[in-house]
Amino acid sequence: MRVSFKSFGPVKRVVGRSLIELEVPKGSTVFQVIVSVVEAKGPELERLIMDHNKISGNLIVLLNRHDIDTLQGPETVVNDGDEIALLPHVQGG
Repeated sequence: MRVSFKSFGPVKRVVGRSLIELEVPKGSTVFQVIVSVVEAKGPELERLIMDHNKISGNLIVLLNRHDIDTLQGPETVVNDGDEIALLPHVQGG
């Protein structure tokens, strides 16, 4: 099945573009999709996205524009045509 991966900020810079399309097995989770992107793009992306086998707390992860924290978290199962987006937290004061 086909899933879109959208990135912004530093993640977009490392990925090389804002949107990539992925073929993933049926039953894949948000976490598994993110890990497959990290494996394809290398250690620089891993440093930005991952924190010891978890998704970094410095990112907001959306599935179809819904925060995954309001769903089943990283273990939310994706469906054909879904979009996963990684947004950096905005900081400042």
